[in-house]
Amino acid sequence: MKIGLYSVTYRGIWYRGDALDLPAFLRVAHAQGWEGVELDTERPHAAPMDVNAEERKRLRGLAEDLALPISAVSPNCDLSSPIPSQREAMICYVRECIGLARDLGAPICKIFAAWRGVTLHDGLATYHETHAFDQYRFWREDRRPFVVAGLRELSSYAEDQGVVLALQNHGPDIVSRYQDVLGLIDEVGSPAFKACLDISIEPDPVSPEHAWEMAQAAGALQVHSHFNGEFTRTADGQVVLAGGGYFDDGFWGRQVAYPAYVEALIASGFTGYMNWEYCHPARRGDEIAGIRYVDEQTRMALEYMKELRHHAQASPNARAATGAPLGA
Repeated sequence: MKIGLYSVTYRGIWYRGDALDLPAFLRVAHAQGWEGVELDTERPHAAPMDVNAEERKRLRGLAEDLALPISAVSPNCDLSSPIPSQREAMICYVRECIGLARDLGAPICKIFAAWRGVTLHDGLATYHETHAFDQYRFWREDRRPFVVAGLRELSSYAEDQGVVLALQNHGPDIVSRYQDVLGLIDEVGSPAFKACLDISIEPDPVSPEHAWEMAQAAGALQVHSHFNGEFTRTADGQVVLAGGGYFDDGFWGRQVAYPAYVEALIASGFTGYMNWEYCHPARRGDEIAGIRYVDEQTRMALEYMKELRHHAQASPNARAATGAPLGA
């Protein structure tokens, strides 16, 4: 398992301050010690209409020079709208992102089934308005076929381009748990359509048993993953999870079963990326924090996940899965 950094962390919407441009983001990721990156495909980052052929060559070259693979590009898409023109616009958008992935040498285009998005006020993002209101609630049972049709079309195009689509288990619509992702993969039936599963956004994110169940059920279908949260240091310097999952009243103190999930992934033979995303409002007390706070959290996230990986790789479960001697 490799550990990467998702550029939404530095897109300038969760903290007070400017976004990093993509070359600066790549250099920051390299300096911090991440093993790869994932590019968000909204402005001001890798929106495909803004990144011309020459810029794609330069970005790919910079990533190669830094030995920092671009593990995925990630459109924030909704394939479920009952409005045909909106669905068609999203299909066009994802097709452009698949082409961007191909040009950047990214093997994966990570997608959503029905992303509700965020709103921006004074440059800062919030989930509250979009996630509290379902504008298509009367279409709930009828929207899944739209998603299936869109996924079939996009998977065919991705296969032609040598890119894999990875569907994330991100709710609240159409997909809200890992079983929904696996069901869509089975129904779409394309070798270019796989899973991106994140334990923190499951209905039961704190259960080690659920973490193992999810990793084992997905098996080789899972090619990508994410993690998020807030971290702090104990008096002896250890990084610990202060909270994770959705950023709501229950966020703080929520101990997402990352230790079990990382062990389960490694035991299942997962070799993809577990990518960090800071994707909630950055706060110090009652104030919106700046980029330095996000830097601190991001560095702690890498330290935390490396420690989990180290322990997982040394566990009997992982050794049994890889055939390594248990006493080695």
